[in-house]
Amino acid sequence: MAQDAATSGRFGTCCTELREVMAGEDFEPLVTEGDDGVLYFAVGLVDLEEDEPGMVDHPLYFCPFCGTRLQTEEEVQAKSEANDEDDE
Repeated sequence: MAQDAATSGRFGTCCTELREVMAGEDFEPLVTEGDDGVLYFAVGLVDLEEDEPGMVDHPLYFCPFCGTRLQTEEEVQAKSEANDEDDE
């Protein structure tokens, strides 16, 4: 049975596939842990004034490979709010 990644405190512990996707070094991974501790999935690109396009990310609540719950909406909200307070 897959381990609940939300209680383990580590993303990528639920299955080999997610761990490999997050560890890829050949290109910018589409699944990454943000500075705020939230696991994000890149869903698109946006043009910025800089040379490179910016990534549009969305929190990933369940592993796309094994279906394990990775984080809850409440956890994401709490981490985002804590990060916003740190930025002030």
